[in-house]
Amino acid sequence: MTVLFVALALLAGRSSTQAQTIVLKTGQRVDTTGVRRSGDKVMGKIAVGGTAGEVGHDVSAIAKIEFLEPQGIKRAAEFLSQGDAEKALADIHPIITFYESFRDIPGAWWAPAAVIKVSALAALQRDVEAEPLATMIQKTATDPETARVANLRIASSLVKRQEYEKAAQIVDAAIKESTRPDVLADAWITKGNVLMAQNQWDAALLAFLRVPVFYRDEKLYMPQALLGSARAYRRLEDKERAKKTLDELIAGFPKSAEAATAKTELQKL
Repeated sequence: MTVLFVALALLAGRSSTQAQTIVLKTGQRVDTTGVRRSGDKVMGKIAVGGTAGEVGHDVSAIAKIEFLEPQGIKRAAEFLSQGDAEKALADIHPIITFYESFRDIPGAWWAPAAVIKVSALAALQRDVEAEPLATMIQKTATDPETARVANLRIASSLVKRQEYEKAAQIVDAAIKESTRPDVLADAWITKGNVLMAQNQWDAALLAFLRVPVFYRDEKLYMPQALLGSARAYRRLEDKERAKKTLDELIAGFPKSAEAATAKTELQKL
């Protein structure tokens, strides 16, 4: 068990010797050299008078645990921005595994890591795997923006089930309430997909175009926005713009799943 704990800690982008501080609801701070979950308690490794030991605290008494940010979070996000969802999944997996037992405690990096996994699965069009994880994030996330990202994945699933009104409610709420560019880019793409499914080509095109116009730095969402725009142009009988947009997608994001789809759709034009 000890070997497994250390291995997961290292894979999560931190040494087991790095401190994690347990902050109790009383305000007391307990500095540790490592933590583990044991049922309803969090066990912290401490050293007193040169002697190492563990002290346990009830989860209900803990306000948060201060973990350092795992290096793999940023690395996986960078892979996603480059269109390499497979590498993102490989990097994020050990982080999710390490923080799984702490996911109900504020400060754990499980939810941010799980959001990256959901995004990677969605980019690979593995929605069957993404949806239950998104639902779990929605139930456990303490950060409203993280919950919105999960809700948008659920909205995407609702579109595929033709539950357009429910999907639109989730999307419109995210657009109204979010202040994060990545969440807004995701929301406008999902809104575009809702409108496309309802044959509202002009409105869908405007939704998709918001991403390259206002959120161009959000590289993760550019392939989806370009593919959606191309499909809207095609429905509007603007084949030249459709071809140009598909070419831009293939050239700019060659490793993305959307690029492979774009090559097929170019043959239809």
